[in-house]
Amino acid sequence: MATSSAGAFPDGSTFNAAITPRMERRNRFVFTGAYLLTLFAAPVIYVGVVQAALCHQLGASASVANLPSAAFLFGNLAPFFLSWAVPHRSERAVVVWSNALTAVSYFLICVVLVMPLSNSIRITAVIGQGLLQGFCGSTSLVFMYQCLGRGTTLVSRAVTLKLAFTVAPMAAVAGSLGAQFLLSHGIPWLAYPTDFAFIYFIATLCMTGVALLARRFDLTPVAEEERPALIPYLQDSVAQYVRVRSLVVLWVAYALWYSTLAAMPNLSLYAKEALGRDPKELSGLIMAIRFGGKSLIGYGLGVLALRSGIRAPLVATVSLLGASTVWAWFAPGYSYLLSFAMMGGGELGGAYFPNYIVSVSPVAWGVRNLSLLTLATPFASLGALLHGAFADRWGFHASFLFGLLTAAAALLLVARLPAGPAVTNSGEQS
Repeated sequence: MATSSAGAFPDGSTFNAAITPRMERRNRFVFTGAYLLTLFAAPVIYVGVVQAALCHQLGASASVANLPSAAFLFGNLAPFFLSWAVPHRSERAVVVWSNALTAVSYFLICVVLVMPLSNSIRITAVIGQGLLQGFCGSTSLVFMYQCLGRGTTLVSRAVTLKLAFTVAPMAAVAGSLGAQFLLSHGIPWLAYPTDFAFIYFIATLCMTGVALLARRFDLTPVAEEERPALIPYLQDSVAQYVRVRSLVVLWVAYALWYSTLAAMPNLSLYAKEALGRDPKELSGLIMAIRFGGKSLIGYGLGVLALRSGIRAPLVATVSLLGASTVWAWFAPGYSYLLSFAMMGGGELGGAYFPNYIVSVSPVAWGVRNLSLLTLATPFASLGALLHGAFADRWGFHASFLFGLLTAAAALLLVARLPAGPAVTNSGEQS
């Protein structure tokens, strides 16, 4: 039996596009499969831990080692402009090409690492790739969630997120343990820097698979609208967004959430002080713990969203990020590694913040509102720079304190958002 996805055209008229169970099953498969491949490439797709370890190995300071993460966040400017340029009929194609470009950029890093180039050139390439991945990754996220919004109902979307972020993180655990094996000289003939290059090569194959899989999204039609020139469009988009108080609160909370998440590279570099071991030796293990926690917590967040509405997972993910910084700060010895499990769960805010805005936006306005939300991440790039600067000047504990403060501020804001509808097992909103 078909269900309907209500939306509104820019002139205020509404439409009901039929979403069939077959469409929902197909889109759930595509979304989950895409994230499974993406998370298998987690050691490099999640800019931070491995890039920091690589830059550290190349002789970079903590501030420079945080630059790939900062560049990645700054690259999130792209979707705002693409929301104007891309017609609704091309939204699926954007997902395909953004992931294809990510695959190409990974392959280029492979080449840079195996060629006899100076460390400064390699560091610059890693930072530049972080920027490009910021452009492509943010674009893929925005348009993939738009595709999910055009091909699933509210209840199906909650079920899809629960499935995707329970199953896919296990692929990330496998990929991370594989990275740990390689970086620990598990294959003798893959010595540094070829070991890092091989990890990027695996990521190249994974993102090529994501690009191919995204072609199979099955979308409901959305009427095209006549769009004004770029500047009036941007002005009108911002004006429409800021008129809704809850969307402004969500934007600021998202920026603060991302600023807290930007402590991830420093949490990995802290292994030198906490355990007396080189971060490279633990980066794969750290990623495995991070995504093992994400898998377990991901199931719980899906249940929470179904029972308590779309705001509840935001409260949970922000709280987890704050708790992770406190744990890393005070936990003794190897127990400090549990902070990465909490950080992995908190990282799922990257799924539930976009889900919140998709759930409260008309379908035709989904990309526009998602791209405006994503603009919070370039501002959060300042947080990544501050984490590095605080660590260099006052030590890692200063970075952890900064992360705790941003998490607390984000939690206060998220608590002020409308809770949103809960969804029963029958699919009815309560």
